[in-house]
Amino acid sequence: MTRRRILAAARLRFSSDGYGATTLQAIAAQAGVAVQTVYAVYGSKAGLLRELREALVRQPEAERLYAAALDATDGDDALVLFARSIRARWEAGADIVRIHAEAAASDSTLRAEVLHVLARRRDGIDRLTETLRGSLSDGVGVSRASAIIDALTLPEVYVELIDVAGWNPDAYEAWLGTSLRRELLRTWDPPAT
Repeated sequence: MTRRRILAAARLRFSSDGYGATTLQAIAAQAGVAVQTVYAVYGSKAGLLRELREALVRQPEAERLYAAALDATDGDDALVLFARSIRARWEAGADIVRIHAEAAASDSTLRAEVLHVLARRRDGIDRLTETLRGSLSDGVGVSRASAIIDALTLPEVYVELIDVAGWNPDAYEAWLGTSLRRELLRTWDPPAT
């Protein structure tokens, strides 16, 4: 309970005040705990940020949908499931990605950790793309398909469409699924309108 309260407070303070400006004292006050408790549980702001990141990486619904996409025998089904997994991930933590990018700009240790997470993301995309190999359009090889998936599923795209353009998450998911299928699949046939 205390751990979750501290993490929620850190997320709120990092989002509203910025990573650099947020103090452990402010996080402790927001969580209603002593600053020594924050130090004892997480050690530092970087420790809090790591825990937020790991919670996002281990996001259960997104992971379940991603695994289902990998297991799908049809490219169309795989990309619909994958689009749903991306929506779940960014709904749960697009703000955490932004906080990490901000923190990594000033902390070389965090920069290395972010680069590691990005490599894991690209590896996951490459694994999905391999499962689509037989379904890809002519001229769209695995490498190109991975680049397209990476670009369309960036958290910045989610934030732009949701927060700036005012889309709702259902519209984002539908757009992403349609865009991925249109760009990648040999046999994709758009629904009749």
